[in-house]
Amino acid sequence: MKVMNALIAMAILFIGGIWVQKSTAKIDPETLMGMWLFDHGKGDVVKDSSPNGNDGEIVDAKRVEGKEGMGMEFDGASHVVIPASKTTDDFLDGFTYLLWAKPLRNPSGPHVRLIERDWHNPNILIGPTDFYGSFLKGGIDSSQIRGGTWEMDEWSFVALTHDGKTLILYVDGEAVADLGVGKPDFSQQHDGGSIWLTRWKGGAGWDFTGVLDEVAIFNTALSEDDLNSIMEKGLEKALSVSPVDRLTTTWGNIKR
Repeated sequence: MKVMNALIAMAILFIGGIWVQKSTAKIDPETLMGMWLFDHGKGDVVKDSSPNGNDGEIVDAKRVEGKEGMGMEFDGASHVVIPASKTTDDFLDGFTYLLWAKPLRNPSGPHVRLIERDWHNPNILIGPTDFYGSFLKGGIDSSQIRGGTWEMDEWSFVALTHDGKTLILYVDGEAVADLGVGKPDFSQQHDGGSIWLTRWKGGAGWDFTGVLDEVAIFNTALSEDDLNSIMEKGLEKALSVSPVDRLTTTWGNIKR
């Protein structure tokens, strides 16, 4: 019986090893600073599905069908406010901002906000034909990059990453722009550095009309493989137990 169990275990480990090699790298859940799925929360509360408790406040936006489950629709004046915290401020050594966006009206001007922590620090915006990302360096918006395309009433997956050296903008799983740039400034110029979804804190005219879903921030630069895993599986599944963890559990059960 022991010999049979050993043979089964060896076969599982061999097959599992191939599976792990073909699987995308595991995303460390400790790097997740906030995750807003819009599926949880009551009334005017947007629940943070990470352990960090960064719940947001809905200001006149409404829950609608999203990319995964429920999303949040904004009319060009409504928005969501996520108060600043130690975890949302943890972006200086690396970060990832990501979300799904479905535009319902052409942006006014060169760009409008999708997500922004402080003035351009960091943010993801949408322009008339493309997307835009930046952070502050030396007190100015000198790190802006833009690229990709979008279609009206269609979903786009957008991410901005920085690893301490390079800022990269991804659209629908592909890198569309990058810039070599060092660490961002730390700023709290507007509303204490709170994160706002779809509205500029300084006034009207820079505000998104459309639907957002699956918004998340990390304190590290996720890889292209990680981002594609999130895009294809959704945040909850991509951040669930990895193949390695499943393999360890299986081996432990066999040894019993």
